[in-house]
Amino acid sequence: MILTILCKVVDNFGDIGVTFRMASHLKKINPSNTVNLIVDNLEAFKKIYSQVDASKKYQIVNGINVYDWNAFDLCYASFSNDKEKAVLSSDRLGVILECFQCGRPGWLEKILFEDELEKTVHIIMIDYLTAEAYAEDFHLLKSLTRRAKVQKVNFMPGFTDKTGGLIIDDGWKEAVSYNKDGPVLFFTYDKDFSGVVRAFKKSRFTTILLAQGKGKASFEKAWNEIIKNENHPVKLEVLDYLDLYEWDEMLKKCSVLFIRGEETLSRACLSGIPFIWHAYPQSDEYQLVKVQALLEKMKNYFSTADFLCVEKLMLAFNQTKTADDIEKYTDEFLQRIDGLREGYKNFSIDLRKNGELCSNLMTFIEKIIII
Repeated sequence: MILTILCKVVDNFGDIGVTFRMASHLKKINPSNTVNLIVDNLEAFKKIYSQVDASKKYQIVNGINVYDWNAFDLCYASFSNDKEKAVLSSDRLGVILECFQCGRPGWLEKILFEDELEKTVHIIMIDYLTAEAYAEDFHLLKSLTRRAKVQKVNFMPGFTDKTGGLIIDDGWKEAVSYNKDGPVLFFTYDKDFSGVVRAFKKSRFTTILLAQGKGKASFEKAWNEIIKNENHPVKLEVLDYLDLYEWDEMLKKCSVLFIRGEETLSRACLSGIPFIWHAYPQSDEYQLVKVQALLEKMKNYFSTADFLCVEKLMLAFNQTKTADDIEKYTDEFLQRIDGLREGYKNFSIDLRKNGELCSNLMTFIEKIIII
């Protein structure tokens, strides 16, 4: 089977992180699959997987055919009709996975809507991960296109058995063995971290790992103002860019995670490690709706007091304006970490009962192809 995955890097590295993980796992599930990954930003791809050559318009990475989205002539020639061999474009494209509402490159639009198609092309729209109720409503819902031979359906990652689930690739089959005395990871968006840093001054944690990305500068600013020149046991370690699977192993060794983005959120949820999610800031603070939806999925795994501790900090962390009580909420969260661990672990265990996204996806693809 041929699978063609489209990825447009919109915000930092999450989009390419998810699609590369998906492509790799789809290839692992069935090595006979041909997996094409079409990426518009190879420089971003290289940041999370160093084997990528950002200067090449076509290359094979980890068994996956990687094409530069912007290489019109090369991609059109690779996927369009070959009259001499009588190969149809639909055969070359296989099933198209259009990820995160990325749209389609011009060369693909020409193939799908201007060139002759003798077979139906199936597009599966892989949407963003969300805990909101609409994930269940939109899962497997068909969408119209402007050509009958191009059929499109939504496939929703999610946190229930009425969605596609999460990608659970090798190394994530079980919750991790918890490292009680490990470091704390910060991988966030920009925010005033003064209250958070002050709380860490009072905690038992001695090492903070600060990831590259949008939130790095604002965390360093708070750190430099509050701790840098003090003789204090808590130390800050700024991480270099890590390959995707190196990132996984680093994350598993942590005791606490302050994370952002879909890719790292899904790993945090599967890890069983206590985490606070920093959602992408949106107008009218709509990110709070997304955060509250996730909290609702987590609620039943905690006692009332423990959940209130998690809820207060996660909501405060996601307010556009700095929450006055964020130092107090962070302090309480860190003090309760050992007790919170069981709730996060049980949440991660139940997520695996929803099935694995790539396996669920392949089952669905085989069904529509047969039909």
